[in-house]
Amino acid sequence: MQEMDSRQRRHRVLAGISRARLLTELGRSARPMGVRELSEAVGLHPNTVRQHLDQLVEAGLAVRDTAPPIGRGRPALRYAVEPGSGEQDPVAYRALAGVLAEQLARLPDGVGVALTAGERWGRALAHEATDSAPTTNAIERLVELLDAAGFAPEAPVADGGPIRLRRCPFETLARDNGTVVCGVHLGLMRGALRELGAPFDVIGLEPFVEPDLCLAHLGRRDEAQGGAHRDG
Repeated sequence: MQEMDSRQRRHRVLAGISRARLLTELGRSARPMGVRELSEAVGLHPNTVRQHLDQLVEAGLAVRDTAPPIGRGRPALRYAVEPGSGEQDPVAYRALAGVLAEQLARLPDGVGVALTAGERWGRALAHEATDSAPTTNAIERLVELLDAAGFAPEAPVADGGPIRLRRCPFETLARDNGTVVCGVHLGLMRGALRELGAPFDVIGLEPFVEPDLCLAHLGRRDEAQGGAHRDG
C-alpha cells in the first residue's frame, strides 16, 4: 500500500507539465543543475522553478544538494534526478501519450472524454495554485497556470479578447490528434476557471490560427461549446 501511495504521488507530481519538463532537463544533464540554469532552460521564473523542484524532491524524483561555496553568501542549491527513479525517459512518455491519444480519438465520445479528463486536470492545477497563493483575478491566475504548463500565453489585450497561446507543449500530438489533445487543453482551461470560481469560461479553443498561435476565446458559461473548434 505504501508503495502504491508513493507511485500515485509521483504520478500526480508528473501531471504538471512544468515539473515533467524540469525532470527531463535534469535527466539530460550529466551534472547537477542550479535553479537559475533550470529557469533559463524551461523559461519559467526562478521562484516558480523552486516550487516545482521542491515537489519533485518530496516525491522522490529528484535530489538536492549544496554546491561548494564561492566567495561570500549562501551556497547555491543544485538538483539532479534521483538515481533509480525510472521517470526520466521523455521519449517513452511521448510514445505512450501518442498511443493513448490515438485510441481515445477512436471512441464514439472521445472528445467528451478528453474534455472531462482535461477539466479534472485543470481543477487539480488550480486547486494546488490557490492553496499556495489565493487570487481574485481568475484570468491572471489562468494565464499563470498556462505559462507554468508551457503554453507561453499572452493575457487578453482588451476585455472580451482571447488568451493567445504562443506554444503548444504537445504540438506534434495536437497536429496528429487535434480533437483529442485540444479537447484536453480546452477542458484544462475550463476546469481551472471553474475551480477558481470564475463567472465566465473558455467557450472555444481555436488551434493553430498561425503556426505559433492558438486562441482561447472567453465568454459566458452558457456559450461554451462542446469541444475545441477549427476555422478553415
